[in-house]
Amino acid sequence: MPGDTGEEEEEIAHPFFTHMGIPEGVGVYNLRLEGLVNRVDGMTKGDFGFHFETGLTKRIGLHVRNDSFLNRTRSEVMFQFLAIKSKDGMSGFSPIIEFEIPTRTGGGSRVHTLVGFSSALVNKRAAFNQVVHYNPREDSVDYSFALVLRAGKQYFPVFEILGEGMRGERPIVNLLAGLKVRMNKNLMLGFAVQVPVTNQKDFSSQMVFQPDIEWKRK
Repeated sequence: MPGDTGEEEEEIAHPFFTHMGIPEGVGVYNLRLEGLVNRVDGMTKGDFGFHFETGLTKRIGLHVRNDSFLNRTRSEVMFQFLAIKSKDGMSGFSPIIEFEIPTRTGGGSRVHTLVGFSSALVNKRAAFNQVVHYNPREDSVDYSFALVLRAGKQYFPVFEILGEGMRGERPIVNLLAGLKVRMNKNLMLGFAVQVPVTNQKDFSSQMVFQPDIEWKRK
């Protein structure tokens, strides 16, 4: 690539909750684990989450996730289809289909099917990713936008907007600001704060601790 010094520059960090706009490469695996501390009605409540993603083929990606396991009774299995890819392979547009599967008591027995799309605009210094999911059964939508910056070799400031809405209910919008620090080739540690900016909200504040593990199959 232009300006290559002979050393492969490490990839830019993933966001905290927004998934990448295009699939991971085949043989590339990423696992994000979240420890959450929520402030709700003056009380502190703990929770945890996970997000696993990999590339099944050159154009199909797999995501398995639940961002709040103790609070959300369903987990997501999502397939991402790369429809448009930039010449350098870093940016693009992907339709998605998602299945919400009951994983805890209270999640019902139905599997919900969601549709949507995601996109990515990435270079060596910054990455913008966005995603929109629509649930036709509940007539609801959730979305997120993330900007990750490279501030040196080890540090990655992260900013995200996360929202959801349903017909007949007030929307929820949260803002997140955090930092990811590269510990070694395979591990980053992330710290973030998320706060609501709407009257409707799930918590008054949330602290996030996220080990971000990535490895490649040889």
